[in-house]
Amino acid sequence: MKRHTASWVRVVERAARLSQTGDMSGLGSLLTGAVRVALGLALLILLGFILNDCASTPPQQRVASFNIENFPKHGRQAQGAFAHIERLRAGAVGVQEIIAPERFRREARARLGPSWDFVWSSPISLQRVGVLYDTALFRLVEAREHRQTVTDRGARPALEAVLRPIGDGEGAPLLRVVVLHLKAGGDHAETRRRQLEALRPVLKELLATGDRVVLLGDFNSTGEQDRRLLARLSADLGMSWGSRGLACTSYWDRRDGCLGSPLDHVLSWEPPRRVYVGGACAEVGCEPGPSCPIYCEEVSDHCPVVIDLR
Repeated sequence: MKRHTASWVRVVERAARLSQTGDMSGLGSLLTGAVRVALGLALLILLGFILNDCASTPPQQRVASFNIENFPKHGRQAQGAFAHIERLRAGAVGVQEIIAPERFRREARARLGPSWDFVWSSPISLQRVGVLYDTALFRLVEAREHRQTVTDRGARPALEAVLRPIGDGEGAPLLRVVVLHLKAGGDHAETRRRQLEALRPVLKELLATGDRVVLLGDFNSTGEQDRRLLARLSADLGMSWGSRGLACTSYWDRRDGCLGSPLDHVLSWEPPRRVYVGGACAEVGCEPGPSCPIYCEEVSDHCPVVIDLR
């Protein structure tokens, strides 16, 4: 920061000299350089604000969703996936597409620490959903499966992890993390509608407890019909659709190139402090070009979505 500030002072001093001598071409070139310096300084300030904001959110107030494609799809995946989870600094992570849950729990404890534990759904489907959480921050009160979302063949149940933050008294509100993985495919919008409508009374019941309720996961919201449904559901239940503005949370490898798509979402009982995306979606962006980032091969075709609670 000091180096960029000193550069800016030198630019101003030189501009004053060129103005006095009437060297307009030199002044123009100098101003172009000055713009670059100013932009660099602005980016450093912005990055400082972002990093400070991330560091200031306690892990107990941060929850994430992460579809870890067909875990373990190969031997390298665990290293990349858990490295991204560690960077999130979240106390609880709802995950999808876990094929080997016991191995996932072992990898979590080996890579994140022995205080981490994992609960997951029953083997109705090959791909499980689950909640990974740090027992140093939360005590698991209960894990409940909601099979109302199993409306069609191949549909998966939702899983609710009821967590009590360590340090909170018995009367304090609990954190209820509900993770789901809706039916994939552009031609299955009606199935997804049935799944969410089936889950509606469950969510209404959970919200009535006065606890903090977070619904997250891979909604596979491929079209406007899905988004209208999410908007209506969140409005009817009085929940905040925090991920609504995310440009992409996953990648679609198409014949005409790689395309980012916002398939993963998070809804919460009250407006969050902020919601953002991690992984390649944050590092590369939503239009990576003719091929998808190497992240998709090494880790997943989805990116983690993070919610900072108030």
